[in-house]
Amino acid sequence: MQLSDWSVLLLLLKIVSYLAIAALAGCLLMRLLNNESTTPDTQLSCFNRYLKRWQITLVMVGFIGAILQIPIEAGAMAESGFAGMIDPFMLDIIWQSVIGEQVSMRVPAFIIALFAVCTWRTHSNSANVANFVITLLALIILTYSFTLTGHSAEKGLLIKSILTLHLIAIASWIGSLWPLYKSCQLLSLNTIKHLMERFGQLAIIIIAVLLISGITLLWQYLNSFSVLFTSNYGQLIMLKLLLVSAMLLLGAWHKLRLVPQITQQHHVVTLKRSISVEMLIAVCVLLTTSVFTTLVGPPV
Repeated sequence: MQLSDWSVLLLLLKIVSYLAIAALAGCLLMRLLNNESTTPDTQLSCFNRYLKRWQITLVMVGFIGAILQIPIEAGAMAESGFAGMIDPFMLDIIWQSVIGEQVSMRVPAFIIALFAVCTWRTHSNSANVANFVITLLALIILTYSFTLTGHSAEKGLLIKSILTLHLIAIASWIGSLWPLYKSCQLLSLNTIKHLMERFGQLAIIIIAVLLISGITLLWQYLNSFSVLFTSNYGQLIMLKLLLVSAMLLLGAWHKLRLVPQITQQHHVVTLKRSISVEMLIAVCVLLTTSVFTTLVGPPV
């Protein structure tokens, strides 16, 4: 598959969007887990402040990416270099298309998310319920925007809702990895262990949602099982499934082996290394997903 410069830019935009939404979802999950934490206020505040900075950075990057989507899509359609990105006619065509509708959802959602994150009271160990709900609503809007384009665009509300749920689940899982990694540096041994245990319990629900929604979506998008082996789209799906399976195995290793044995600092170091491997696989999952949702469509 030969990629043009515009294809690469569109691919990067998709990855940026995924990373921003993953950071938002993952940090929301951390806030939920920290709500019942017995961590000392100063320690929790330090961790929460880091999460806040991390969210603000990634949400800002996602916001910039959303703004750039219209001119980059226009340039890709015009195929006339930079001039195409600022061509009023091409910009109007893109804005009037479903891409314009997608951007008109994402930009306000990123603004709402940024406002909510900036006003999050990190010093409080309470749920900050209103702030949490606003951030969650922004996350739902952002994930739903992905259903407006690509192979889900022609599907009904039910399938789009299932895809949205699927995206929130995978974003929560992948987006929590970096905060979990940083928790190994910022929190005490007992707190790390309790946080990992709570995450492991919630991860069971996340994985169940992923499996059920993923199987449903595959059944909707693929004409037959053989397509998984005979088309580029199917082969990319298989690659993603293998990568996710590797993440599942690592997650099980963490839950059943590494987390229960945390009693000394070197156990945390081992866990950090394993989480870093899982993060690397997660990046490959995002890259693979970006390729088959941006450059490759399901077989007809």
